[in-house]
Amino acid sequence: MNERTKRWAVLLGAGAGAFLCLQFVRPALANPPVTSDIEIPPQVKSVLQRACYDCHSNETHLAWFDRVSPAIWLVAKHVKEGRAVMNFSEWDHLNQGQQTGKLFESLNQMAFGTMPPSEYTMLHPAAKLSDQDLAVLRDYLATQAKPVAPDPAKASAAQQQYEHWIKAPPVRDPKPAPNGIGFMPDYKDWEAISTTDRVDNGTMRVILGNEIATNAIRENKTNPWPDGATFAKVAWDAAAEPDGTVHPGPFKQVEFMIKDGKKYEATEGWGWARWWKGTDLEPYGHDLSFTQECTNCHKPMEKDDFVFSTPFALRRSAALPSGAPFDSHGWRVITSSMQQGEGTMSTLYGNDLAVKRARGGQVPWPKGAELSLVTWKKEPDAHWFGANVPGAVQSVEQVTFSQDAAEGSAPRYAQYDGTGAKKGNIDSETAARRIAYIEGQHASVMP
Repeated sequence: MNERTKRWAVLLGAGAGAFLCLQFVRPALANPPVTSDIEIPPQVKSVLQRACYDCHSNETHLAWFDRVSPAIWLVAKHVKEGRAVMNFSEWDHLNQGQQTGKLFESLNQMAFGTMPPSEYTMLHPAAKLSDQDLAVLRDYLATQAKPVAPDPAKASAAQQQYEHWIKAPPVRDPKPAPNGIGFMPDYKDWEAISTTDRVDNGTMRVILGNEIATNAIRENKTNPWPDGATFAKVAWDAAAEPDGTVHPGPFKQVEFMIKDGKKYEATEGWGWARWWKGTDLEPYGHDLSFTQECTNCHKPMEKDDFVFSTPFALRRSAALPSGAPFDSHGWRVITSSMQQGEGTMSTLYGNDLAVKRARGGQVPWPKGAELSLVTWKKEPDAHWFGANVPGAVQSVEQVTFSQDAAEGSAPRYAQYDGTGAKKGNIDSETAARRIAYIEGQHASVMP
């Protein structure tokens, strides 16, 4: 045996020895007892078991090559993280709303191809999802998205929360998120970027952006978003009126996304934070691991810099001709609504005087206050199955309180169609009814 052959033999022997030693260094990966399995139709469950259960249940089945070190280290890590995010074997740990929400999130991850991960399906081809598999999931989840029904208890809770809020309770300083991000109380004065009807979890949402974000939209520099761009996603439980109109009910939570490519490099260039449990504003998450939920959820939008919302709101004037009456610049959201029977959704905006009055509850409306109710046709959100977003503009209704009018005088009403053309011959009874409706909307609670 020559020297070169000897060297190779030694190296191979050392490698084999190291490989054998690695087999004794193995992370624990047990299958705890199943406490409560998900109850869904067999054909739906079959898809989930095949594509999800190895990482998202206590029924993990490992192939022989999954058990070999160092592969088992990565497998164990993925299973631990997967079970923490969603565990079908501990389904009773979630309430019904959370269960439905997790299923919709799973479908959206699958539809965008981020779940199951490609590195997993490459070695486990049986987990690959077909178009038929996705159709099975969509058809089932479509039956779970039900119209919002009137709920007296929810309406009462919303009214109590609103009355407490407009009385301007002492300013509190909520605790920072586990990653150190502090609460940003001025979010409520940011401009609206988008709004969403989340039928999958029964919430209504408005997405607001700070000045850096809104300037980026106007300059069409949103992919990537500039450092400093910050979004606030505000969520309320949806509350229905007997006539089918849906308004924001109790305030639920507010989430923030802060762009800083260097500071938040480890979490896709975004800082994530959430304050929930209503107006208690408790920071979400026990430790830094909560950010993994955020990045996992936004992973399907990687090509759009991880942002789901299409910034339609600041461009809605583009749907109206030049000189149209409504320009949102500097205006803020007062509230939003949906008309379930008509398939439309609306947002009520106001200038500074109107917003101050709406959020303070004082009467009468001050001279110079202006309100605009913009109504869109509702359409499915292309980025999230189980959500709806505004489509084409249907109308713009304006209520103005003239600077010259005497205190308490009647406000003026005007209505424009989706093209920006002013509608004439609106009778006084119709105008009075619409003014009463617009004036009567409560500001959505934004603590």
